[in-house]
Amino acid sequence: MVLNEFQRVSYKVFGGAAVRGMKLQKLESDLRKARLGVRAEAYMATTLAFSVISGLFGLVISAFVFFVLVPVALPHAPKVLLVFFPVVPLIMAAMCYATLVAAPASKAKSRAKNIDQRVPYALNYISAMAGAGVNIDQVFRSLGEQEKVYGECAKEAQAIYRDMAYFGKDSVTAMKRAIERSPSDKWQEFLQGAITTVTSGGNLQLYFASKAERFMWENRQNQKAFVDLMGLMAETYVTAAVAGPLFLIVMMSIMGMLGGGGPGSLYLIVYMMLPAANFGFAFALTAMTPEV
Repeated sequence: MVLNEFQRVSYKVFGGAAVRGMKLQKLESDLRKARLGVRAEAYMATTLAFSVISGLFGLVISAFVFFVLVPVALPHAPKVLLVFFPVVPLIMAAMCYATLVAAPASKAKSRAKNIDQRVPYALNYISAMAGAGVNIDQVFRSLGEQEKVYGECAKEAQAIYRDMAYFGKDSVTAMKRAIERSPSDKWQEFLQGAITTVTSGGNLQLYFASKAERFMWENRQNQKAFVDLMGLMAETYVTAAVAGPLFLIVMMSIMGMLGGGGPGSLYLIVYMMLPAANFGFAFALTAMTPEV
């Protein structure tokens, strides 16, 4: 991947001893698994540049707050507040640095989840192609063309076919390289089994079929577990967000009529508790629901 102008300038400024003194092996692995297409040294230099810019921006904000807003709003504010003047830029720089450093690992984790969700169906496709007598390089080429259907699995197949077709690698070497840069344990397991089958002279067609059947069985088990979990969530929702608040509303209404309290508790339940409960369940369902 060609660096843009900002990345080149950042590497010239921060790509020296500051970057070379860091241990970047994990970052290099995360970048490769996230398919971000940039070396760890260049990425870290860009991260440091963004952190410095964030710190300078925070310095401007902090100066405006402590030397303009505070004297106007609080003319008798104690001078000890100035101790917090450097805190804002430091916090902004640290947050920017932590976010950018963690971004490749987060991206790799997202790709791994995408691959794990689609690998059973991708293996069915691979098994069908192999069963028709298609060569293994053409199998990966064909899978790589189905990116809209198989997502990140197709991208992994594209990389394998690229190594074989354009870089002259044999199938075993190409799959070994794919194992090193794949974030998915399932995809790595599949490729490692394919390598073992090829090197031992086994039948790839039978291996693909058996692996596809196993992954589909695991997928059905995961879906069954998800349906059971949704049933439990539905029961919890009815109890915590429907029946419970209704009981409280009725009880508070009766207490209000008997002179035991005002409408404040009802407002709290209706305008705060109910929306918060429904939002919480909606967010949990969105986070737990897998892509299909």
